[in-house]
Amino acid sequence: MKAALPVIAAALLLAACGKSAADKQADQLDNAAQQSDSAAANVLENSADAMRNGTIAASGATTQNAMQAAGAAAAANPANEAQPAANAQDTAIPGTPSPTGHTK
Repeated sequence: MKAALPVIAAALLLAACGKSAADKQADQLDNAAQQSDSAAANVLENSADAMRNGTIAASGATTQNAMQAAGAAAAANPANEAQPAANAQDTAIPGTPSPTGHTK
């Protein structure tokens, strides 16, 4: 089994080297999609698919544009809006002034 590990590792390395630039960039977009909210993930996955099937050219600029579009989609997603902060007086340490200047 130990003799098979280097052979398997070499085969995996050769398989990774055989990927096209489009596949590598599409894989990076897919990885980013897995770490994103649903709106951004949708944009990234669509861009990755378009790169793989040749609908859009694979380039650094294309990848950057996809990332920017995903950021815009995430920012426009109402689920990502900041939640209102807790009342400062409720979280103040007793005896210390709160941001409003009141002591609890």
